[in-house]
Amino acid sequence: MTEHKLNNSDALKFIFAGNSTSTFRNSKTENRFTFKVKQKKDSNLFFVSVLTSPDSYTYIGTVIKGNYLHGRKSRISKDAQSVKVFEYVLNKLVLNTLPEFVEVWHEGKCVSVVVN
Repeated sequence: MTEHKLNNSDALKFIFAGNSTSTFRNSKTENRFTFKVKQKKDSNLFFVSVLTSPDSYTYIGTVIKGNYLHGRKSRISKDAQSVKVFEYVLNKLVLNTLPEFVEVWHEGKCVSVVVN
């Protein structure tokens, strides 16, 4: 897998390109979470899952028009650290205020946009 650190403007484009895998990393604490964001066909609805084991992702919620909604059917609590991290990073990216110590990494999966 090829990793690539994204700048803030490319991060939102990549995450919502249709079918992405990205890691959010805090360079101060070294905490990290890997997320898959998959677009519902012909829709502006995106399904969000978090990596919960080496090859397994668990659904946490949806994003529509830049707003995260925790899934009623999610087996992960809305108070889980991974959910809080996804919401935090998404909100900061939308506002273009993501702190420098929070990094978004492209995980080398194919998407429908080119990221420089």
